Amino acid sequence: MKLKINNIKIEISFYFFALVTFILALNAPSNVMLTVLSSFLHETGHLIAMFIVGDIPQAVSFEATGINIKRKMNISVNLKNELLIALGGPFANLAMLTLCLVGMNFYENKLLLTNACINLVLMTFNLLPVKKLDGGTALYYFLIKKYDIDLCRKILNITSVIFLLCIYAWGIYIFIKTRYNFSLLVIGFFLTLSMFSCNEY
Repeated sequence: MKLKINNIKIEISFYFFALVTFILALNAPSNVMLTVLSSFLHETGHLIAMFIVGDIPQAVSFEATGINIKRKMNISVNLKNELLIALGGPFANLAMLTLCLVGMNFYENKLLLTNACINLVLMTFNLLPVKKLDGGTALYYFLIKKYDIDLCRKILNITSVIFLLCIYAWGIYIFIKTRYNFSLLVIGFFLTLSMFSCNEY
């Protein structure tokens, strides 16, 4: 489905509808539903930050993997704005985490606790200073204000490798302990691939 709102192309893919339908039909556990919703909340945070700084996107597509934001090619890079956009996603998770914690002060609810934990994990993970993650993007734009581009790239690459090694080490530990959970290893693998295929910095 395609539509246009204020010159912004909005596209909702078939796979997005398929994913939502599959989750609902499967009667998925609440933590799965909350993880999907929190992931979309994270991407929405980036989108809201873009509107706040006046960086209106060219197109927004809702896909099975999340919200894909296509930016205009002729915009000038504002380091402060780029930093705010990068942190918009984690801030959205922080806002939801705070709301859940406030809600838990009034009445105990397992869903609130689960949602708080999911948003805490998403926020913390995305803030890791790894290339292609929000933390890596924020680190790059923070450093670029003080150092030259080549040094910033080296620092980002070094921190990315260090934290990726930590992710692999933790992933191996979890896999050995559980004998089946290799999700962190898969995440580390895809982050490694994206790091070497990324030409943005």
